[in-house]
Amino acid sequence: MVSPGARVVVRRGSRSRPFVAVLAVVWLAALIVPAQGGQDGPSIWDGVFTEAQATRGKARYAASCASCHAEDLLGGSGPALVGESFMQRWHGTTVADMVQTMRQTMPQDSPDSLGTPGYTDLVAYLLKSNSAPAGTTELAPEVAALQRVRITPQTAR
Repeated sequence: MVSPGARVVVRRGSRSRPFVAVLAVVWLAALIVPAQGGQDGPSIWDGVFTEAQATRGKARYAASCASCHAEDLLGGSGPALVGESFMQRWHGTTVADMVQTMRQTMPQDSPDSLGTPGYTDLVAYLLKSNSAPAGTTELAPEVAALQRVRITPQTAR
C-alpha cells in the first residue's frame, strides 16, 4: 500500500525502446532504399552496350568459355547461358553482379584472368544472345556504371 503524499513513479518501459525503434526504422530503410535505388537506372533492354562490344565479347567467349558452355551457349559441362533459366537466375540483380560473379568463378581453371573490359564485353555478348538490344554507348567497365544497369524481364522495362 502507498502512503498518502508518497510519490509514485510508474515506468512504462525501458529507455532502450526508443533506441530499438529507431534502429528498426534505420534497418528497414537500408533494406528498402537500395532495392528502389536501382529502379531509376537503365535496364538491359535500354541498349546499354554496342554491337562492337558484343562482337568483342563473342570472340572472348569462343576463346575462353565455349569449351564448357558450348558454341551455341546452350551448355555443355557448364550451364546454358541463354534462355529463360539463365535470365531468371539474374533477374533482380545488376550487370555489376553478373560481372563480379563471372570474375570470381570463370574461366573455371583461371578465375579473374580476363580483365574487367574482357568480362564486360562477355556480358554484352550474353545480353545480346538473350535478345537485349544493342545501343550507341558501350557498357562501361566501371563498377558504379555497371551497378546502375538492372537485369529485368523484358516485359518489366
